[in-house]
Amino acid sequence: GTCSHYLMMMKTYSVSCHCGRIQAKFRREQHLPLTVWDCNCSDCAMRRNLHFMVRMSDFWLVEGADAAITAEQDSNNNMPISVEQKNEQETILYQWGTKMAVRRFCRTCGILPFYIPRSNQDGYALTFPCVDWGEDGPPKTEIRSFDGVNWEQSHAATGIAEETAKAN
Repeated sequence: GTCSHYLMMMKTYSVSCHCGRIQAKFRREQHLPLTVWDCNCSDCAMRRNLHFMVRMSDFWLVEGADAAITAEQDSNNNMPISVEQKNEQETILYQWGTKMAVRRFCRTCGILPFYIPRSNQDGYALTFPCVDWGEDGPPKTEIRSFDGVNWEQSHAATGIAEETAKAN
């Protein structure tokens, strides 16, 4: 069926911060070209952020390497904690402006490997250099500019929101 064909075309990749404490996996159709966004908003411009979008359903957190707090045990109360809770404890939330984007930087190395962007609330933006593309390397990539200084106009003109919209 269509669903099994979809999954056969998909490949799973890893994304992480520099120290490896914050990690996730995502899947995408490996043969499709990748659109990487170069945004000039004040935050992205300072970080030289190159990012691409994935649907929430194609993204999941995984246990980080050498985590100070493991997902199995929280030393404060010896209760099991989820990978999501561990991710919140290992990161620092930074929001500004509209506070629509959810950026959680690693507390140890300061890197932001992925976040929920203002432009695509139904997905994640993954920091392109934080991805392990494996032996084959990254897919064919097109870098497109996003004018974050004039956010509303650029959001409408680029079609960026369609990258994570549900397929009909």
